[in-house]
Amino acid sequence: MARGSQWKWWVVACAYWTLQGLAASSEAHSVRGVTWSHALLTDGFANVLWVPITVAVLNLGLRFPIEKRHWRSRVALHVGGALVVSFFRATVIYSLDPYLGWYSTPPAYLSVLEHALLYNPFIYLLMLGLAHGLYFAEQLRLKDTQLARAQLHVLKSQLHPHFLFNTLNSISALVHKDPRGSERMIARLSDLLRGTLDSAAREEVPLRDELRTLQLYLDIQGVRFTDRLQVKHEIDQDTLGAHVPYLLLQPLVENAIQHGIAPRSAPGTVTVAARRDGPELVLEVRDDGVGLRSGTAAKTAGGGKGLWITRERLVQLYGPAHKLELKGREEGGAQVSLTIPFRTESVA
Repeated sequence: MARGSQWKWWVVACAYWTLQGLAASSEAHSVRGVTWSHALLTDGFANVLWVPITVAVLNLGLRFPIEKRHWRSRVALHVGGALVVSFFRATVIYSLDPYLGWYSTPPAYLSVLEHALLYNPFIYLLMLGLAHGLYFAEQLRLKDTQLARAQLHVLKSQLHPHFLFNTLNSISALVHKDPRGSERMIARLSDLLRGTLDSAAREEVPLRDELRTLQLYLDIQGVRFTDRLQVKHEIDQDTLGAHVPYLLLQPLVENAIQHGIAPRSAPGTVTVAARRDGPELVLEVRDDGVGLRSGTAAKTAGGGKGLWITRERLVQLYGPAHKLELKGREEGGAQVSLTIPFRTESVA
């Protein structure tokens, strides 16, 4: 059990056993004719005495659950725990009986202990069952979290070579046509890969860092397309601190360049926009290229490699709390709209 949640269990245990004490006191008053003050003093106290025991058993069960590889030692431990609880309660009740009056005549300690051994282990077992329910629920949550992180790692590892191969293809196309340009592209690629390695351990980065990484990629494409590619930014200042998945924008911009600008000889413009819409961050990548023709639409609707990986990463990171839409623009070209939760702290 996490240290920060201990107080919650004390509150829950106090509330539960106080209600149990009131119920037992009410029954003693109405059925046995015991006065309210005596019923609260005896039945109420006997139930409230379970509060520290409950917290202790929950901690013991969470720390030493009965698992296959340790079941013998753990069963022995909890049998001993049930006996300790029984002896503890028997001793407390026997010691305080002269002052609180549970029994009409002073009982023998063995008689009190016998009653405790017949009753208390069942309550211990119920509390141990609750502890195991909490333990296995937490284990399942951790497995789901680890699986999601592993899937994110796989997707991220797929995205890097995909981007690298596409960039190397762009460089190879210029090696003989524009040697100086290919040298500049290699230098930019070196800077980009260095930044990628620096951010390898982070799943999310502030938007301002993502835009810096994107600019390195755009510098590479600028060498390839020279005056055929223009890039505009429409970034609201209050979005720069918002966290986004690392290398989120690059596949979207790459898709716009490859399928919108590259197929034609005329110059084209790619616009990257970001704005806040209440609790959401809205990102857009627009181009005025050839648009979603039948062949291109079929390819990009499935996302291509880069967009497919982007979709899968968003599912892992945000579940249903995201939206990714690719559509044609009435004025020509295509637009990718992406909506994710607006937050300034990373999820990983």
